[in-house]
Amino acid sequence: MIHMSPQRTALEHSRSVSILTILSLLLMTLCLSSPAQALEFRCEAPGDVRYLRVEIPGEERLCEVGVRYAATGERRVMWYADNDTMFCSAKAYELRDRYISEWNFDCSLWPDSDGIDNLSPTHRGILDNRLKTLINRGQTATPAFTVTAVRAKASSPLDKLPSTLALQFFLSSGDVTEIILDEGGKWELFATINNLATHITGDVSVETALINSITDGGALTVSTTVNPSTQQQCSGTQVLMVESNNQLQERTPHRYVCNSSVSARTDPG
Repeated sequence: MIHMSPQRTALEHSRSVSILTILSLLLMTLCLSSPAQALEFRCEAPGDVRYLRVEIPGEERLCEVGVRYAATGERRVMWYADNDTMFCSAKAYELRDRYISEWNFDCSLWPDSDGIDNLSPTHRGILDNRLKTLINRGQTATPAFTVTAVRAKASSPLDKLPSTLALQFFLSSGDVTEIILDEGGKWELFATINNLATHITGDVSVETALINSITDGGALTVSTTVNPSTQQQCSGTQVLMVESNNQLQERTPHRYVCNSSVSARTDPG
C-alpha cells in the first residue's frame, strides 16, 4: 500500500494547492487536443522540412522510428523494435545527429509531452512490460482493441527509489491508467483506473483527462479539457489520491479556466 505520514500529507497538500493555482492560470496555453506526443525532432534545411519521430506503440511494432516529409506527408520507417523501446529512442537521437553533422539540417527537439523519454531505464523497462501485456490482451479480447498512445509520469527522477509510476494507455476505445510501485528489484501494479475522465469530480462535462504528475505518496495531478455548456473549450486540473481499491479520491476541487477566468467546483454545504 501507499503510506504517507501526517507531516508529509500536509506538505504535499500545501504544495499541490500552490501548484494547482499556477497550473490553472497556465493551462489555457497548453494544447491538450492529443493524448500524447512522442519523442520528435523538427529538422530543416533550405526548402526541406522533416520530422523524426518515435512512435510508441508503432503502427505495426512495439516502437518505430519514422521520418515524415512535410512537403508530401510521406512517412518512412527507419528502425523498429518489438521488445525494447529504448532502442527506438537511441536510434532517433542517432538519426538526429546524422541529419545535423552529415546532411546539414538544423534540428530542434519538440516538447516531450508524453513523458516517456524522461523515464529512467528501470521505469522504461516497466513501461515496455505493461505495454506489451496490454497489446497482447487487446489482440485476444472480445471485442478486440488496440493501444494507440502512451503517457508516462514518474514521481522520482532517474532511479531514485522507492518511486511511483503512472502509465496512461490510450485505447481504440477509452483509456486505462496503471499506478505502479517500484521498490527496486521488484515492482507491483498498485491500481488500475479505467477511463480517467469519469473520475474527475464536479458538475461540468470533462472531455479529456491526462495524467500530469504523480508523487511518491500517490497524489495524481490530472490535466483536463472541459465543456461547461458553452461554445468555449476550457482547460483545468485536479489532484486525486490513488486508493488501493482502484479508486481515486478528491484531494483538491476540479478547477478550470475559460478566457482567463478561473472557475472552481464548489461543494454544497
